[in-house]
Amino acid sequence: MLNKIGNRFLVGYSVPLAFLIIQGLVIISTVNQVTNLDNQVLKLQATNTQLEQLSYDISKMLRIVLGYAVLPKDQTFKRSFDSAYESFNKNAQQLREAVAIPEDEQLTNSLLTQANNFIAEGNQLHSNYLEIFRLIDANNLAQVTPQLSNNEAQNIDVKRRQFNDSVEAAINRRKQQLDQARSYMFTIIWLSTILAVLTTIIIGLRISLPLKRQLPQVVASAEQIADGNLIGTIEVTQDQTELGQILKAFHNMTKSLNTLISQAQKSGIQITSSATHIAASGKQLEATLVEQTASTNQVSATSGEIAATSGQLVKTMDNITNKAQETALAANNSQSDLMVMATAMRHLAAATTTIASTLGVMNEKANNINTVVTTITKVADQTNLLSLNAAIEAEKAGEYGAGFAVVAREIRRLADQTAVATLEIEQMVKEMQSSVSAGVMQMDKFNQEVSRAVEQVNQISGQIALVIEQVQSLTPRFEEVSHIMEQQFEGAQQISGAIAQLSQGSQQNLESLKETNRAVEQLDDAAQGLRSIISQFKVHS
Repeated sequence: MLNKIGNRFLVGYSVPLAFLIIQGLVIISTVNQVTNLDNQVLKLQATNTQLEQLSYDISKMLRIVLGYAVLPKDQTFKRSFDSAYESFNKNAQQLREAVAIPEDEQLTNSLLTQANNFIAEGNQLHSNYLEIFRLIDANNLAQVTPQLSNNEAQNIDVKRRQFNDSVEAAINRRKQQLDQARSYMFTIIWLSTILAVLTTIIIGLRISLPLKRQLPQVVASAEQIADGNLIGTIEVTQDQTELGQILKAFHNMTKSLNTLISQAQKSGIQITSSATHIAASGKQLEATLVEQTASTNQVSATSGEIAATSGQLVKTMDNITNKAQETALAANNSQSDLMVMATAMRHLAAATTTIASTLGVMNEKANNINTVVTTITKVADQTNLLSLNAAIEAEKAGEYGAGFAVVAREIRRLADQTAVATLEIEQMVKEMQSSVSAGVMQMDKFNQEVSRAVEQVNQISGQIALVIEQVQSLTPRFEEVSHIMEQQFEGAQQISGAIAQLSQGSQQNLESLKETNRAVEQLDDAAQGLRSIISQFKVHS
């Protein structure tokens, strides 16, 4: 039971308190006894007082009788005698009450018997004194002297002394008992005080010595844990006190902290490594996206040039058609306009040459677009591969890489969209190349026909009708070429729109990747800070 500090303190307070309670009960009992003895002594002293008063009343009655014998004519002596006897009766009753001591029935009975005997003697004297009064009134003085000289007064005095001795003996016995009670009370007070002091000292030592032995070990263990030293061992004893339980709790806490800090250190190293790999992958992916964005911008610029060139070709074909119509009209109107037609044919030949050259340039631009689209496709594939690597690194990082995994999936989705868009652009470029090739072939063919027509105009003016017919047959072909140019212009606009979307997606990818890199840097800083804090603890390897 005394293994608990609380029980020790409870016993330490209870034992002195018990001694104080016992001491108090003994003192109260002794005080009550002393009080009763004091009351008895006071009553016995009052008995002596009443006895003396009765003796005085008897002696007073005797003096009155002697005075009446000297002065028989004075009736005041009788009244005084009656008053003295009345006082005697009153004091006799008070004497009977005074000798009544409830605590000592035997003493009460003895004193009451003596008191009654003394009172009876007083009453006998009163009867004798009345007879003396009668004899004096009868003037029979010869019989008065014998009555006054009898031994009754001496007998009552002897009984008074005996009664007084009995009362004094009772008073002395009570005083002796009072002295014994006081001595007993003081003895109990001293003994209980000494025992209480000794018991308090013993219990205090019993409480303080174990604490003095165990507290330094508890303080040393707490300081060791506070300093982050989890390598040292904490001795655990079989002591079931609170301090022993605290040491056991420190031991278990050290083991748990050792395991936790070791695991946290390993996790911090793994997180730092994963964050480093993710950051490197992010930098590489950012460089790739920058390159892709630049390529996309180049493709967009090239597509814009193709669209502008196609627009110019459409306008040129419109002009050529108008020229052909004017030529046919001029040939129909007048033979004299043959020279004008020849000139127009030469312009027409020059225009067709320009168109053929422009179509060649368009074909070369289309080939450049094809090369850029191939580059974009490779970049999209590499982006897809890098996003897959980033997702793997995010999985390694666990919950710390969850946000980066979402970004990696978004980048992979955008890379897939980029690949699909590049395939569509490649298909459009191929269709445009096919259209340009057909236009080039048509323009070559047209250029040959125009050349032959010019030669024929120069050689045979008579074949104007044939020339007019050929010129008129050129108009549908010009319209066909113009229609092809319009289709090529629309295709170039679609390519430009797709490239713009691709450029916007690449820019979004780049911004997302930059945010991801910033998040990875923050993660790396947090991991470094975690490692710095955890490294302050010393744990078992």
